Amino acid sequence: MTDKLRTFLAQSNIANWLGFSIAEENGALRYALSFDEQHIGNPAIRALHGGAIAAFLEVAAQCELLNALPGNAAVRTVNLDIDYLASSRAQDMYGRARITRLGRRIAFVEAEGWQESKDRPVSRARFRLRIDANTQT
Repeated sequence: MTDKLRTFLAQSNIANWLGFSIAEENGALRYALSFDEQHIGNPAIRALHGGAIAAFLEVAAQCELLNALPGNAAVRTVNLDIDYLASSRAQDMYGRARITRLGRRIAFVEAEGWQESKDRPVSRARFRLRIDANTQT
């Protein structure tokens, strides 16, 4: 993980609350949400809260974009669209993100989260992120 990503995560309260971490896997970044009881949204079925999942995927998308940008640009979410594909469980979640289009001021990033298998995603999201090259992260 680069110093730029370490700094971004250290300054992100939501990343800390999520227990967010990054590992390199086959040349790509793999993101993780460490399970905590605070992340439960529905205690009856012990499922992760949809907001925790959305926040996890948003931080993953921001990290993916920051990692691809030169210098110390800042990124901000403009909007997002998320699909919840399956019920989550009370366990860690993993994710990956990919930039689908990178412009000078706006980037489009897709992120996906899974628990038991990459082939069975729990959620999928699309983000539009603003790039501000003049702001320090």
